Amino acid sequence: MIASLGVSIAISRFLGTDTSHKRLGKIRSTTQLNAVEFGLLNCVIGRTTFSGTTPFPTENQTKAILDILPPMDYYHSVHAPYRISATSNDPKKLKFSKSNLSATLKTADYLQAKHVTFHAGSFKQAKYDSSHVQSILKEWEEWRQMKDFKAKLAPEVGGKTNSFADFFTLAEVTSGIDNMLMTWDISHDFARGGNITTEDGVLKRLETLDNHFDLHEQNRLPVHFSGMIVGRTGEKYHTLLDHDTGVPWKLVFSVIKEQNFLNKLNLICESKIPKGQEKMLKGNAITDAIRVHEFLSSNELIKVYKGKPSMLDYYFKD
Repeated sequence: MIASLGVSIAISRFLGTDTSHKRLGKIRSTTQLNAVEFGLLNCVIGRTTFSGTTPFPTENQTKAILDILPPMDYYHSVHAPYRISATSNDPKKLKFSKSNLSATLKTADYLQAKHVTFHAGSFKQAKYDSSHVQSILKEWEEWRQMKDFKAKLAPEVGGKTNSFADFFTLAEVTSGIDNMLMTWDISHDFARGGNITTEDGVLKRLETLDNHFDLHEQNRLPVHFSGMIVGRTGEKYHTLLDHDTGVPWKLVFSVIKEQNFLNKLNLICESKIPKGQEKMLKGNAITDAIRVHEFLSSNELIKVYKGKPSMLDYYFKD
């Protein structure tokens, strides 16, 4: 098995159902995968009567997962709920965010996860105050260590231009906090106009990661990938790789494997079929992850972006 490669799967309190176990079993039966990210995206503390929300999983429910996908065989990670925000100045919102982060970290430790990915929040304007976010993240990291939670915090590159934050800002902010990681979402990076359409742009990112973080097989940087439909303000929605998108995943992974960087990363596929397109498209996160595995295992290298790097409007679907 090359690299640490897996898929993201949403989990909820209803993990005892046969459907949930079948989904976990599909991951288990796919020999190309050795990592899994458990999504708690719709979980929430204290407001589970809201439509579309669920409680956080119990310890007993997570044990059922460990029986199917044991940590000795899989690199576990967790994606926190979207309700967490470090950009707010409102004490009530920050307290609510911290409560949900606490529940997420508790679940992550049940699952023996290495890190927790979360969106740090957004601002009303594209220009934002990095120092405020860094102070909040630093407070949360000190609190995490005081509580002795094991999973590391890993804020994610935002997909919209007003989301916190772009790749280089996030690298600067998180590397300035001891024991914190970041999550590089390749599709988000592309959607907000990041230069990952050239070899130099990708090399600059790998160099930044090397200079800012102590990465190795036991401390991998989480990397997300998928297809992505983008608009003029960035991310619109995730889709399958190569489905009407310009995400340069083959170029990015060519540079990564050529630079022997795979042993420093945990690759997670977030591909999915958008709502309403189920009859038009075939595939899922597992099939796209297998495609990436086959590419990484091959001698194929892509050095030139086939899209229009100076005209990303070519891919905008407004």
